[in-house]
Amino acid sequence: MGNPNILNRIDKYLQELFPINRSLTGSGNLITLKKIKESIKNLKFKNVKSGTQVFDWIVPPEWSVQEAFLLNSKGEKIIDWKNNNLHLLNYSQSFQGELSKKDLMEHIFSIPSKPDWIPYRTSYYKKQWGFCVQHNLIESPKFSEPFQVSIKTRHDINGSLVYGEALKSGKSKQEIIISTYLCHPSMANDNLSGLLTASFLFEYINKLETNFSYRLLIVPETIGTICFLANCKKENIIGGTIVTNTAGPGKLSVKESFDSNSWINEISHMAISDYTKGDYITYPFIPDGSDERQYSSPGFRINTPSFHKCKYHEFDEYHTSADNLNFISAENLNETLELYKKWFHYVDSYNFPTRNLMECEYQLGKRGLFPNLGGSMYQKVAGEQFEDKNFNEISKIGNIHMNAFNWIMHLADGKFSNLEISKKSGISLEIINEALNIFKKEGLLLD
Repeated sequence: MGNPNILNRIDKYLQELFPINRSLTGSGNLITLKKIKESIKNLKFKNVKSGTQVFDWIVPPEWSVQEAFLLNSKGEKIIDWKNNNLHLLNYSQSFQGELSKKDLMEHIFSIPSKPDWIPYRTSYYKKQWGFCVQHNLIESPKFSEPFQVSIKTRHDINGSLVYGEALKSGKSKQEIIISTYLCHPSMANDNLSGLLTASFLFEYINKLETNFSYRLLIVPETIGTICFLANCKKENIIGGTIVTNTAGPGKLSVKESFDSNSWINEISHMAISDYTKGDYITYPFIPDGSDERQYSSPGFRINTPSFHKCKYHEFDEYHTSADNLNFISAENLNETLELYKKWFHYVDSYNFPTRNLMECEYQLGKRGLFPNLGGSMYQKVAGEQFEDKNFNEISKIGNIHMNAFNWIMHLADGKFSNLEISKKSGISLEIINEALNIFKKEGLLLD
């Protein structure tokens, strides 16, 4: 079920943030970031001026909407952006005028197969105007010509794009990116769920001592990430994740990074496999979807696997008004959040353990890490219980940990990571990490 306090907080954020009109730019993005800053005090707002060249892209003018509605022949307001911000083509130009049905239909977007749903459509870099509507409206008597169109928007060339960035410094300057986006208007799974999951995850990490540094990025998709990458210290970034589509009713899944053999991709599989007991969906990497395309481009090659509950493109409600608060739940979001917490602990544990003494085995018995009464270990007829009762009662260490000790003593030469030790031994990363921590406390590994 999850912690009621967390679930209540998630629900509160969902209710408050869902109605806000967000896009590549505009006041809705700043309002959203200010709300997140209430919980993440070190979140900083970065502004990039409209017209700025970032690689092959130019930051667009800042977009705002005053009104957008459509009147039919009887003067009835049959479409109103104030009732649902998906009704207006995102980044629509202004337009005032009277149109016939034929002319109006060139600017109308609907989904005939889902006549009750409003589609989400954008035109960021081409000047045009339009409405997104339920197809049922087009087929109804209310859709009567002539029509009066009133769209009042502003494209401010002196405006800016704003995004959020927060850094949790760790023992190392090597960074893990936690990237999410805020540019979609009122859609719950595709956009809002990822924004909140990333924020709650970073809030959790912010309170801990970490080995790596962690950077939270809340950006407009594509152009916002490109703005960040144009000015980042890419040599510090060793991996990351794209947090999006995390609260749908479907099974948990992982979309792999571009290099399926990368350590962070393998750790992501370990985390979701351990969390779900192997019951999850794998989506191989393709250069499509979200900002993994930017992070993995040839100039950066940053691996960013991602977890989902109802991944983008894979559910009918995607990019429509049906992706609403009834489609998702706080419980589903919290499930993905808990997976991401496990992922974080696995990621932050990544290291190359090195023994203090390389020659032969350590004598574990004198440290209470090995039973002093020999003979029964691995003896099938003896079962799982050692005959050395004193050892069992004091250490609570079983065969699985001693197997881990043996593999660590064999491989901890600074050339094999804890991940590789786990893979070679067939012992879970969680147990390997527990065994490594025991060795560290005993001073058997270098710091």
